[in-house]
Amino acid sequence: MPRITSFFTRQTPVDNPQRAQSPVGAVRNERTPPADQTQRAPGPLSGLSRRQPNAGARSETSRPRLAADVLEFDELGAALESSEIPQLDPSERRRFNVDTTASAQLVSAGGRVLQRSTQLRSYESVLLEWRDQCAANADQWREAWISANESVTGAELNLEVALRISAAHLARAASHNVASLDLSYLPLPRFPEQTYRFGHLQDMSIAGAGLLELPESISDLANLRTLTLSQNPIGALPASISRLGELQELTIFSCPNLTELPEHLAIRNTAGQREGLVKLRTLTLSRTGIRSLPSSLEYLKDLTHLKINSSPLTELNTSIHRLPLLEEVDLRGCTRLRHYPSISGQQWSLRKLSLQDCSSLQTLPSNIDALRNLQELDLRGCNNLRALPPSISGLPDHCTIRAPAHLQASLDQLRPRRPPLARPWDVAGPSTPQVAGASSSAARPSDDDPAITQARQKIEDTVYALFAAIDEDRNPFVQNAPYFIPEKREEGTPIVLGEVDGIQQMLKESSREVFKNKLIGLANSLQQRRIPHPWKASDRLDTAEHKAFVNSHLGTFNEHSPINGVSLYKAAQMWKTRELLVHNDPTNRDFLPPIPTYSLPEQATDASES
Repeated sequence: MPRITSFFTRQTPVDNPQRAQSPVGAVRNERTPPADQTQRAPGPLSGLSRRQPNAGARSETSRPRLAADVLEFDELGAALESSEIPQLDPSERRRFNVDTTASAQLVSAGGRVLQRSTQLRSYESVLLEWRDQCAANADQWREAWISANESVTGAELNLEVALRISAAHLARAASHNVASLDLSYLPLPRFPEQTYRFGHLQDMSIAGAGLLELPESISDLANLRTLTLSQNPIGALPASISRLGELQELTIFSCPNLTELPEHLAIRNTAGQREGLVKLRTLTLSRTGIRSLPSSLEYLKDLTHLKINSSPLTELNTSIHRLPLLEEVDLRGCTRLRHYPSISGQQWSLRKLSLQDCSSLQTLPSNIDALRNLQELDLRGCNNLRALPPSISGLPDHCTIRAPAHLQASLDQLRPRRPPLARPWDVAGPSTPQVAGASSSAARPSDDDPAITQARQKIEDTVYALFAAIDEDRNPFVQNAPYFIPEKREEGTPIVLGEVDGIQQMLKESSREVFKNKLIGLANSLQQRRIPHPWKASDRLDTAEHKAFVNSHLGTFNEHSPINGVSLYKAAQMWKTRELLVHNDPTNRDFLPPIPTYSLPEQATDASES
C-alpha cells in the first residue's frame, strides 16, 4: 500500500508521571490533595479534566460527550463515576482541547496554571489490561485466529506469547514517528482503549487477527489513508468509520461475516458540502457477505475503483454511474447478481467493467453504449446471460469485449472482429539510451501512435489478469498459478515471498536507490505530461497517484513475509511499474530482468518478452 511520508501529527496528552496519593479508605470520588498544595473549592472549570483523552471537539459540529460516557480512574485503575461535564461553547472547547493535548497542565484563558485532577493511564497499563481481557475472552476469537494462521510458516500460535507480540506492535505504532500498523497473523480481537494514540497513522493492515469489531473511536484515526482488513470474523463496521475523512483506500478480504456497510458512507450537509469518506478512491470487497451497497455511495465523488468479488451481491444501484471519476467496476464472482443497472446519461470515465463469472446475470442495460470510453468488458462465465443488447455495437472501437461461448457468434455479428494492431515499438528499443522519466521524440513515436497505445494496453491487460488471479486465491508469479490460501494450497506450494524467484528479484530491487530514483523520475514525467485525448486523461498522475506510484515497490516486505492477497497485490503493482519503466526506456531492461507471470493453470505467459 502507498506510504505517505509527510503528514500532520496530532498531539496527544502526555502521561503524568506523578500519581496523586489517596488513602486506602478514601471515599469514592474524594481525593486527598498533595502535601504541597492547598485543596481548593470546585471552580467553573472543575470536571473538565475528567474528560476522556482527546475528547475535545474537532469542529464546531462535534457532538459533546455525555457524562455517562466518561470515566475517571483511581490509583488502582478502577473505573469511577464522574460528575456531569459542563458544556462549553465551540471556542472554549477548541482552547481546552489544545491546552490538554499539548501539556500535562491546563492553561486558563487568563494564563493561570491549573493542575490535572485525574490521572491519565499509561498506555503500558492499558495494553496489560487489554491482554488480560483478550485471554479471558479467547473462546470468542481463538478458533478464527488459529484457522487463519496454522499454515503460515513462522506464525506464533502460543496465545500468551502472540498477545505480547501484538501489544509490542501496538505500543510501537503509538509512537509519532511511525506511520503504519501491520498486524498480520497476530491476535487483535478488539482494539485496546485510547485509540487516539493512533491518530497519526496513515496505513493500517489487520490480517488473520481474529478481529471481531472495530471500535466507534476508530474515528480518532483522522490521518488514516489506507485500511485493509483480511481473514477476520468481523461482522460489522461502525458508523464512525465514515468520519475518516482522509481515507483513500478501504480493502476488505475474506471477511464472510461482514454483510453490510454503514448506511452513511458520506452525506451532503445543510450547507451543501460533502462529509464522510469524501476522499475514498478505491473500495475493494472480496469474499465478504455484502448483499447490497448503501445509497450514500453516490456521494463518494472521488471514487475511481469499485471492486466487489465473490460476494453475494444481489443488486447494484444506478447511482454508481453518476460518480464522475469512476474508472473501474469489478464484480467478478458475484453469482447472485441478476441484472446490471441501467445507465443514465453519458458516462465518460468508466474504462473497465468486469462481470466475469456472474453466473446468474440475465440482462445488460439496453443503453450500454452510453459507456463512451469503455476499454474492456468481460462477460466470460455469464452462462445465464440471455442476449447481448444491440447497442453493444456502439461501444468504442478500442473496447475489448470477452463474451461467454454461447454468445460469441452474436458478438461477432454485432461487432465484426478487427485485425490486431502492429507490433509494439518498444520491443526493439531506441538506438540511443534515455534517462528514466524522459522521452526522445527522435527515438520513439508520439503517445498517439497505435503501437505505443497497444504496448501500454498490453501492460494494463496483464496486470489486470494478475489481479484477477489473486482475487481467485492464486499466485500468478508461480508456474500453474497455484492456490495460496491454506485451505486450497497443495503441498510444496510457496508460502513466503522469498520462495518465489520473481518476487525475490523484486524484493532485492526494492532496496536499491537507483530503482526508487527511476520510479520518481517516471512519476514526475507522468505527472507533468498532458494527454490531449479525453479517454487518456488518467495517464496524467494527480498528487495522490504520484505518491502511490513512487511507492509501488516491496520495501515494506521481506523474504519471510507470508504470501497472501495483500503482498501479492503489492507485487503485481511493482510488476506494472517495472514494465512501465522499460516501456519508457528499454535500456532499463539491463537491470530489470523479465519477471514471468502465469495466468491460467498449465499456461504460462511472459508479457515482458512477448
